[in-house]
Amino acid sequence: MNFRPGLGTRLRLLLAALDDAVEQAYRDAGLNFRPRFYPYFRLFMARDSASVGECVTALGFTQPAATQTLQTMVREGLIESVPGRDRRERRFALTVAGRAMIPDLEKVWDATTNAARALDAALPQPLGATIDAALEQLERQSFGELIDKERSE
Repeated sequence: MNFRPGLGTRLRLLLAALDDAVEQAYRDAGLNFRPRFYPYFRLFMARDSASVGECVTALGFTQPAATQTLQTMVREGLIESVPGRDRRERRFALTVAGRAMIPDLEKVWDATTNAARALDAALPQPLGATIDAALEQLERQSFGELIDKERSE
């Protein structure tokens, strides 16, 4: 019998292969940085500061996932808590050390972008476009709705 893992398993394997390679590129560049920090770091590069809620809204992650990643970034010295508009608001901004990493990070990001283009060119259909199309379709109709539809037929 020839077993083929399900879609979710194959996606996790793909993500692990990509993330592991990118994480190794950071290590090779002497950077203490993880792929999951990237969207948050880019957001902080574009803004002076952001709250957890603003990160959630801008990036689409859940509040618990955003909080966990932000706490890890604080521990790693990439971001710090900064004063908000009032005492209840917790905001974050890049640290001096985080800002100092930007030129080296941008070199890794450029190499990663070029590698993604090379991967796309080697595939029958560009992976990035396929992912975007799948996410757009799932916004129109969730995978749960598709499963329910298939179960009822």
